[in-house]
Amino acid sequence: MIDPYLIPIAIVFIVIGIPTLCVTAIVLAKMGGRKHRRKEATLEVEETKVMQEIHKGLNKLEKRIEALETIIIDKK
Repeated sequence: MIDPYLIPIAIVFIVIGIPTLCVTAIVLAKMGGRKHRRKEATLEVEETKVMQEIHKGLNKLEKRIEALETIIIDKK
């Protein structure tokens, strides 16, 4: 038989302990997801900056090529 003092302990664990454990697990899972999202957002910002720098460099290169083409055409 079950000792009479274990029944209230089991009830308290079922009513308070299990939901507390579940909520804690959910909160921890969400916090881990936020860190991952922050890393992704940081990577996206860095990737955007790199793409912008590449675009600026290509625009400068295009202007230089056009200038060289103009020089070459003028010499002919």
